[in-house]
Amino acid sequence: MNDVSAHTAATSAIAAIRRLSGLAADRVHVVADPDLGDGFRVWAADGDLHVEASGAGAAVAGYAAFARRTGVAHVSRFGTRPVDRDLPADVVVERRARLGLRVAYNLTVSGYTTPYFDWDQWEAELDLLAASGINAAHVTLGQEAVYLETFTRFGYTEDEVLQWLGPPSHQPWLWLNSIQNFGRGTTRALVEKRADLARKVIGRMRELDITPIFPGFSGAVPPKFGERNEGARVVRQGLWFLDVAGPERPDWLDTTSDEYAAVAATFYAAQRSAFGPSGLWAVDLLHEGGTTGGVDLGEAARGVQRAMIAADPDSTWVLQAWLGNPRRELLEAIDLSQVLVLDLTGDAADANGGFLDAKWALGILPNYGGRTVLYGDVAAVAATPKRWAADAVDNADAEPSRLTGLTNMAEGLGNNPVLWDLFSDLAWADGEIEIGPWLDEWTTARYAATDEHARAAWQTLIETAYGPWRHDGTAATPAESQQAMAGNPVDAADFGKELATETPFAAMNITDSSLDVPVMPAGSTDSVIAAIPSMQANQASMVGPRALPYPEDALIPALRELLAAADSLHTTGFAYDLADVARQVADDAARAGLRAIAEAAEAGDVGSYDERVAEYLELIDAQEAVLRTNEHFLLGRWLDDARAWGSTAEEGDYLAEEAKRLLTSWGYADSTFLVDYGNRGWSGLVGDYYRSRWTAWLAQIRNVLTGEATTPIDWYRFADQWIRGGTRYASSPHGDLRTAAKAVLEIAERLTSAK
Repeated sequence: MNDVSAHTAATSAIAAIRRLSGLAADRVHVVADPDLGDGFRVWAADGDLHVEASGAGAAVAGYAAFARRTGVAHVSRFGTRPVDRDLPADVVVERRARLGLRVAYNLTVSGYTTPYFDWDQWEAELDLLAASGINAAHVTLGQEAVYLETFTRFGYTEDEVLQWLGPPSHQPWLWLNSIQNFGRGTTRALVEKRADLARKVIGRMRELDITPIFPGFSGAVPPKFGERNEGARVVRQGLWFLDVAGPERPDWLDTTSDEYAAVAATFYAAQRSAFGPSGLWAVDLLHEGGTTGGVDLGEAARGVQRAMIAADPDSTWVLQAWLGNPRRELLEAIDLSQVLVLDLTGDAADANGGFLDAKWALGILPNYGGRTVLYGDVAAVAATPKRWAADAVDNADAEPSRLTGLTNMAEGLGNNPVLWDLFSDLAWADGEIEIGPWLDEWTTARYAATDEHARAAWQTLIETAYGPWRHDGTAATPAESQQAMAGNPVDAADFGKELATETPFAAMNITDSSLDVPVMPAGSTDSVIAAIPSMQANQASMVGPRALPYPEDALIPALRELLAAADSLHTTGFAYDLADVARQVADDAARAGLRAIAEAAEAGDVGSYDERVAEYLELIDAQEAVLRTNEHFLLGRWLDDARAWGSTAEEGDYLAEEAKRLLTSWGYADSTFLVDYGNRGWSGLVGDYYRSRWTAWLAQIRNVLTGEATTPIDWYRFADQWIRGGTRYASSPHGDLRTAAKAVLEIAERLTSAK
């Protein structure tokens, strides 16, 4: 790093630290020097902040570490607060990275969280990434411009490619080779606006030492590619999940062929022209299904790598370790010195010999679909440094470990800030993190004070919601959910009957043994309120344990303690956490409330049934009241962000519809097995969509009890009608959080005490 680049790095770091801290520019002093190693040293003198760091990103991470260590400020999701007191002159925070690569984002984040971010949101997000020590991140924003430029040179009209691309909310799954031609596609104006923003985002990433990981060219092509390009060998891929369920996958161009090499060269040239160099390209063959159609997988992989190296001789192929991939024959066929494997769950590296001699990053996959549920094994995360310490001992007389980095592969980012921050801290950890002291420091900085009630609440949460990833409790998928996932109407007249319908997902018979790799259970047990209505409803999404790992009333003490702290704690982080815990308490209590309804229905007691239904809907209304008090739990904000990207009112409404679709039916009639995969505890979804489903279903069950006729409900049609409805939802918070949270507490205590 020469003097000019060192000055530029310091300038970038100071700007980011100012945005996070609120300190004036002349109070922040940064020296960027790569000879310091990958890390930082931070202290205060005469009221000013001083940072020595290896680069701009490390300097921002250094500020965040100093802020939390001293409690003068805090940098965190849904809880960043500026410096609000004098900087202490007796504290020096110095750390060096234990692993050199820290990767952010599952590709799905660009659907479940960021598809409609504007620059202000991206700027805040990139500051947070830098503060978290991230130095590489997946970028799909604007990349559709590359596909558009490429395929209009291979026989397609612009309109055909725009349709193939789909809307921003669903484009990640085109990059993952899972879907195509979604909805009404996209527009040229939207592609250009997103590409313009992407250039700004990527520019800031580079300023903060965050290397973008671009999507590479996997061979996915629009329909009829072979007909329009003579000699091209194209393989049909069938349906998304192992050709059993889901939308139709895009066709695959044989990557061993000259035709693939020509398209890939055009693709990489267009990408470099639009967004500059990267050197890190993400491509996954056979992701969640697909077929090479008889093409040798090793040869196919060599074709992909040849194209990357032709575009950039120093490039690195980034692969995901997920559901049995990357296959051994693929790894054995390619140059592993130019490969990085992201182990999504941290399990695959120990299965079947791991990744041979490829560099790899140890990951966690703490949520699916960006669902709002308290979840994350903090003890396992805190103990992660044992993994590389043990590896170093085990390999003392062998080749050095190829463990290179860490990667947080959450599918969405709108949840569980404690887990993000703890996992990020592993980058600097010398050994196992002690949860008690770490949590004391984190809560004190987040809440701007030490509070015994808040700390007691978090002790309860650590012992319950943030317990082990895996647990023994499981339950069956209710018949009504199976029917809805299969795309069939559901009739309350079948209440109590055994139905034989099996979900397409279950028909895939995905098990540990069939994949020859340990598979972490698919995230948490999520919301009953968000579930397809059933007297046996146990979670909303198709995958998960379907049973809580703790008693239904276990989080009530945490909510009581947070309410006891509410008079003295007033930070945005505290407000978020209070709302989030109240939301979860309502979700948990709903299980007891639903069970009471079912018992009344089974007894044929209409009077008791009506009382229990009223109480259940009261709980849903109380949860809605909590959620509307916080900007991070508002459906209206999500929809307004989507609508703002439209060049016309009509396009804005279309984007908002598809943003609603992602969270509810997920897709169209070919995607019913994905219903509620991206469910959220958000105001608007809870108080309108989820409540209206339960109201409709519970009325049908009442008809059964009173001997009246029932009307089968097509839940896909129900969702589609709601999606296309023009209802507007508040995008600014309102209401009193403490009052709303107390109402949830009172109802939850009543419901769970009667269990």
